[in-house]
Amino acid sequence: MFQYVLANLLANNRECLGVLFLEPSGETVDMACAGLGPYEMRVLGAYLGIYLRQLDKVLAGNQLGAPLLVHVETSAAHVYAVPLPDGYYLAMAQRQPALVARTRASLEEAVRQLTRELFPELPEAAGGGTGPGPRGYHDGHDA
Repeated sequence: MFQYVLANLLANNRECLGVLFLEPSGETVDMACAGLGPYEMRVLGAYLGIYLRQLDKVLAGNQLGAPLLVHVETSAAHVYAVPLPDGYYLAMAQRQPALVARTRASLEEAVRQLTRELFPELPEAAGGGTGPGPRGYHDGHDA
């Protein structure tokens, strides 16, 4: 399931370098990549996970709500991260120039698909949850 959604994002967004499905710790659950190798994508995901956790803490600590989208634009690329329930994130790296509005729309659709398939107990519009994680994914640790 992850791979299908990630592959579609990669194929349907021009100049897409890669897409990551990240667990709350920043570890990569799954990925699809084209312009960057798997190692580079995992490193990007790990660092992005650190920053996203810190941003979540700052926003929550100041009662500013949860992020809906994190978008970093550099002279060479765009990096997007969209939260999923239970602290998971969907992230994408895209080379400049990018069609930002189109990319955002495709990320929103991918989030709907992943939420519907992996977190069926939550309403589709839910921004969080308290379940054990996505259906079909086991991190190898016993609870």
